[in-house]
Amino acid sequence: MLAQIKLKFTSMVKQKRKSAKAKAQLVLELLRGKPIEEVSRENQVTIADLSEWRTTFLKAGEDGFKKHPEDSRIAEYERALGRAQIDLELYKKKEQFLNALKGSSSKR
Repeated sequence: MLAQIKLKFTSMVKQKRKSAKAKAQLVLELLRGKPIEEVSRENQVTIADLSEWRTTFLKAGEDGFKKHPEDSRIAEYERALGRAQIDLELYKKKEQFLNALKGSSSKR
């Protein structure tokens, strides 16, 4: 009786969403041969979800779990562009500084 109550309670608890990385880790456990029932039980994830995640992973890898995988690529490009802009600004400042030094040393 207590086991049934406990089972009902745990099934009623809203489960946290799993990140793309967490889903990939669970799928990798399955692909390494760990029984789906064991992975399901240990991680409190339904067998149906694990099966769906495995199919998604096999089709598209970890990016398949992301809502908009292209967004992560865009963000990566934006960060690279930002770093390049900072480098350019530093280069310009350095050039201005060196030119100012040359100008002040020639006046002496």
